[in-house]
Amino acid sequence: MVAFLVGACGESHGTGRVSSEGGSPSAKGAARGPWTEADLNKVALGKGDGHKFGSMPLSASPSERRADPVECSAIAQTIGQSSSAYAAHARINRQYSGKGTRPAVVMTLASHKIGDAKRVVGEFSKAAEKCTAYKEDGRSFEDIDLQADPGYGDESVSLRLFETVSYPDGVKIRVPHAVVVLREGATIAMFHSFERPADLNGKKSNGIPDQLVEDQVAKIRKFDGAK
Repeated sequence: MVAFLVGACGESHGTGRVSSEGGSPSAKGAARGPWTEADLNKVALGKGDGHKFGSMPLSASPSERRADPVECSAIAQTIGQSSSAYAAHARINRQYSGKGTRPAVVMTLASHKIGDAKRVVGEFSKAAEKCTAYKEDGRSFEDIDLQADPGYGDESVSLRLFETVSYPDGVKIRVPHAVVVLREGATIAMFHSFERPADLNGKKSNGIPDQLVEDQVAKIRKFDGAK
């Protein structure tokens, strides 16, 4: 069986735009230099914000993961420890635990030059529009479904897809995944979740929780405005 990386929780309702107060912090984010790893660790949601989390080391180098077909690579790079084809000034990882028996969400924050940050979202959006299925590192994904723009940050893209997992006895299951990629100024936030079919008990996958994304965007804007 394919080794799963993490799970997901919550629900994305597509109402995620967080209004900025007192000017436009994201405009300041476009003008300032990229944040450091220390900055990202300060701005990432944590226990003080009411979110239980874990973390893993994450490289700031460009991702070398490639999908087949290659135009789907921007999607493949968001699954698990999310990354992109662009080097980041700094990149960190958080794994947020779900409440009760619900699964969890992996989030990656990365600081870029503003041009690269826009390209990360643009290339993911283009892949989400064109790709219907792909394979990467022995894993197979299909039924890629671009969702309505959730309205997070300066720009955002949301999609759903299914992974086909084969067991040694020939049994196959379809595992639902959800991904949200957003840009706030020169900062990229990626959220990934999946849910095991047995945990869903026939119910529709919930995807990424709005509140988690909204809280993160708000904290980025607050920190950006104070810099």
